[in-house]
Amino acid sequence: MEITLRHETKQAMGQQMQLSMQLLQMSVQELDAYLRELSLENPLLEELPPQQSFRGAVRERPRHTADTEDAREEVIPDEKRGTLREYLREQVLSLRVPELMRRELLYLVNETDERGYLPDDCAELEVFAGEAERCERAVKVFQSLDPPGVGARSLSECLTIQLRRLGCEGSAAYKICEGWLDALARGQTRRIAESLEIPVKEVLAAKELIGTLSPRPSNGFAERDATGYVLPDVEVTSSENGFELTTAERYLPSWRIDAFYAAMAERPGLSDEEREYFTEKLRQAAWAVRCVERRRDMLLACVGAVVEKQADFFTDGVSPLKPCTMTQLAAELGVHVSTVSRAIRGKYIACRWGVFPLAHFFQRESAEGTTSCGILDSLRALIAAEDPAKPMSDRALAEALEKSGCAVSRRTVAKYREQAGIPPAAARRR
Repeated sequence: MEITLRHETKQAMGQQMQLSMQLLQMSVQELDAYLRELSLENPLLEELPPQQSFRGAVRERPRHTADTEDAREEVIPDEKRGTLREYLREQVLSLRVPELMRRELLYLVNETDERGYLPDDCAELEVFAGEAERCERAVKVFQSLDPPGVGARSLSECLTIQLRRLGCEGSAAYKICEGWLDALARGQTRRIAESLEIPVKEVLAAKELIGTLSPRPSNGFAERDATGYVLPDVEVTSSENGFELTTAERYLPSWRIDAFYAAMAERPGLSDEEREYFTEKLRQAAWAVRCVERRRDMLLACVGAVVEKQADFFTDGVSPLKPCTMTQLAAELGVHVSTVSRAIRGKYIACRWGVFPLAHFFQRESAEGTTSCGILDSLRALIAAEDPAKPMSDRALAEALEKSGCAVSRRTVAKYREQAGIPPAAARRR
């Protein structure tokens, strides 16, 4: 060991640069909260009511007509109760079962979808190695957990599990849930009564009982990726000249240097300590105002480039997104990719088709030249062409996509299917 002295050049980030980066990656709500807090300790930072809107423009692109608008509403779930998977995991860990089955049950917990259902091809899961008998044993134990209906592989099974818990196995309601739900949904009570050889009055009573059951065991639990209400950072509107961008700052107070306190810093008779205080606060306030302006300019530049790239989607709301990465956008804007990453982090865009995270419009192109939107279109095409009597399971869809050049997992297929509002195979069977 020895002690040596040497000269070394390092890149150090000053406090002002750190503040600039922090403000850049803040959402509009975080930025407003930060500036309000900063104004409490810095009298030179003056708050003004919203007076103006900051706009940007995107050059005109070919436009198409679209008459429909998709009104979307976000629901804030009850976060206090936790997620369904957390609740199920706690129950599994408290069960007195063999260790092998405990591992199988924990595996099934991770396989549940947002409704609390299991995939309809559980026996093909890796943990069971194709042993259907061992799979059924684990599924039966899993379905005994709370809430009633969890672990079902179809709506019919979900309802029959709940009826079994109520002691109604073998009842008219149980038989209807086993094979007559479609007829019940179409109001064919007389047909059901004739087939089951029971009075119509009993069918109506069973219908009332079935109406009290929950088709979605996860109701009441928080979703893992639940999103509350957000204030969009940028609004995209159409005009005769193309698209216009408006920042959310028009809804929030604006900030400037307080002229009265700034003048106090120049008054004669101040002590060195007072003059140093005003000088430091003036420097801090001026830099904060400048960072807010830079943040706005960078955000408008990023959104403008995104809107120009995805103009077809912003025009009709249905066109697939084109491949676009942060690296490409950074090269176009002449900035570092980390700057683009901070600029889009936690930011939202509002347009006539809804509110979207800015990151949603960055689609990486796969080796086959497809994006996630392209995979979703292929998935819709496969489901539209399937045999209604033998709908394809998520695993079969994944295999079909892989043959067409889109290698995705079964869980990825399930995620895309749920995002598109497409029911599972059991619910599509006709």
